[in-house]
Amino acid sequence: MIHTIQIQNIQKSFHGVQALKDVSFTIRGSQIQCLVGENGAGKSTIIKILAGYYQPDQGDLIMDGEKIVFSNPKDSKKYGISVIHQELLLIPHLTVAENISLGQWPKKQRSLVDWEEMKHRAKEALNKLGANIDVEAVVSTLSTGEQQLVEIARSLSMETKVLILDEPTASLSETETQQLLKVVKHLKEKGLAILYVSHRLEEVFELADYITVFRDGKLVKSASPKDITPNNIVRLMVGKDVTLERIKKHQHGQKVMEVKGLTRKGALANVSFDVHEGEIVGLGGLVGAGRTEIFRCLFGVDPIDSGEIFIEGKEVPIKSPTDAIQHKIGLVPEDRKTQGLVLSSSVRENTSLSILNRIMKFGWINKSKEREVVENYRKRLQIKTHRLETIVMTLSGGNQQKVLLARWLATHPKILLLDEPTRGVDVGARAEIQRLIEELVADGLAVVIISSDIMELLALSDRIVVIREGRSVVELKGDNVTKEEVLKYATGASEDES
Repeated sequence: MIHTIQIQNIQKSFHGVQALKDVSFTIRGSQIQCLVGENGAGKSTIIKILAGYYQPDQGDLIMDGEKIVFSNPKDSKKYGISVIHQELLLIPHLTVAENISLGQWPKKQRSLVDWEEMKHRAKEALNKLGANIDVEAVVSTLSTGEQQLVEIARSLSMETKVLILDEPTASLSETETQQLLKVVKHLKEKGLAILYVSHRLEEVFELADYITVFRDGKLVKSASPKDITPNNIVRLMVGKDVTLERIKKHQHGQKVMEVKGLTRKGALANVSFDVHEGEIVGLGGLVGAGRTEIFRCLFGVDPIDSGEIFIEGKEVPIKSPTDAIQHKIGLVPEDRKTQGLVLSSSVRENTSLSILNRIMKFGWINKSKEREVVENYRKRLQIKTHRLETIVMTLSGGNQQKVLLARWLATHPKILLLDEPTRGVDVGARAEIQRLIEELVADGLAVVIISSDIMELLALSDRIVVIREGRSVVELKGDNVTKEEVLKYATGASEDES
């Protein structure tokens, strides 16, 4: 049976602030409804209403013609609604089979767990996705893409009718993304009703039967992808035109950093590249190729076994982050929530962490000096908060990323290492962060950037150094470099052809 869920005139407020305003749309079986919008547009609220975490103030949910009411997530699951959250809800130390049957482990007589039946069910669920994953493997040993498939398999084992995917490819490599998109299309063909939430418009246009756009809690447009363009969508999301591509390359100054033969056993082998003032160098490659490991070595987090790092022509030893900061290097890490920010602390405290030595005297922080520095960067980076005491976890992803940028800009760096700077932020925030990077480079900053979004890498970079299996394999430059060319070197296909 093909199932349909209708969202009718849903309204929801929190503390007097209206999060959803009279929202109506339909998710149909054998179709993919893609939902797009900036952070704060209401996407998460509608997902949580469908999942039973929130109850609407007004409006109805109707499944197959029957009005349904959820008091909690259990009610939602009873009606066959499953949500794959951006933050996966697997238990890392359990096996794939144990996770897939979580909460419904098959039993033998005397209430003993039927382990063979559990493995059989897990294999069946994974086979439906075409996923070749060992059901006895511990989940923590799997790649992010494999974990995503395990999460979907768990949903399917619960007789899912409506599948909601919230930013499912945010942490996936290009290969893993393509595999997941293939699975989503397969599930559509099997009759599932799918709500797919993503900031990546390329994916949206590949998958969608309908695209629904949210802005400020309102549904502003719902249309077939044939009747709308990416630029139209961005305009509807943001309320204005947004430039998504780099307009010009900048004049380059002197060489600021040169890396020669960087080697770390088991991770990197003979990596070499350089970067100049006013230049953006992109590190291309697949997830796991060693790009983040390069940044960890350059910032002194991990020791190197051999190789040389030159700053402004002088070889320097970098054995700790303190050394890196002293040599005017800043690092915005891949995962801002676990590696960069203190989420329970304020914008002020997070921004000033890197300059405590400048604003402290006799062990006391000069509060007025601290506030002056932080307020300067809040304005410069247009961090959307009126209070420096705002707790960082309450900010959108884009504003959290700006706080991290502010922290390092406060150190007056010469070299900025950016690892996935726009991951998990909406289209508007992405354009703002890209604009900020452009402005910093125009002022003479040298930037090295990692991005799994190859189109972003192409748009921003003056040169791209492709990393494969821990080695720098080629440098690509010029306006005619293509996504296919980067992937060819990243996967090793160029060697297969030679």
